[in-house]
Amino acid sequence: ASYEKEKALLERAQRPTEMWQPIRRCRAVLGRLMDDPFASIFLEPVDTDVYTDYLDVVDVPMDLNTVREKLKSVKNYMGPEVFARDVRKVWNNCKIYNQHGSQIWHVADYMSKLFERLYH
Repeated sequence: ASYEKEKALLERAQRPTEMWQPIRRCRAVLGRLMDDPFASIFLEPVDTDVYTDYLDVVDVPMDLNTVREKLKSVKNYMGPEVFARDVRKVWNNCKIYNQHGSQIWHVADYMSKLFERLYH
C-alpha cells in the first residue's frame, strides 16, 4: 500500500504544475517578441539621461529585459495577467511618450499586435 502511495506521489510530482505551464508559455511568447528585429529598442530601459522628460510623462517604465527578469524570479510573478500587463506597459509607454503616427509609435503598435496574437 505504501508503495502505491509513493508511486502516486512521484507521478504527481513529475506532472507540470498549474503554475509552471503558464510561466513556460509566457517565456516562449517573450522569447519570440525579443527575437523580432523591431524589438531591439524595447529590450533595455529608456535612457533618462538622453530623454530627460521621460519620467514626467511615463509613470512606470517597463522594458522586455525587466519583464524577463521578473519571469525568472517566480516569487515576483503573479500570473499570466501580470506578465501581459507588464508587456503591454512597454508598448503603451512608448505610445504615450512618442507622437501618434511617428515611426517609433508604429513600431510599438506593430509589437503590441504581435504580442496579442502570440499571447491569445
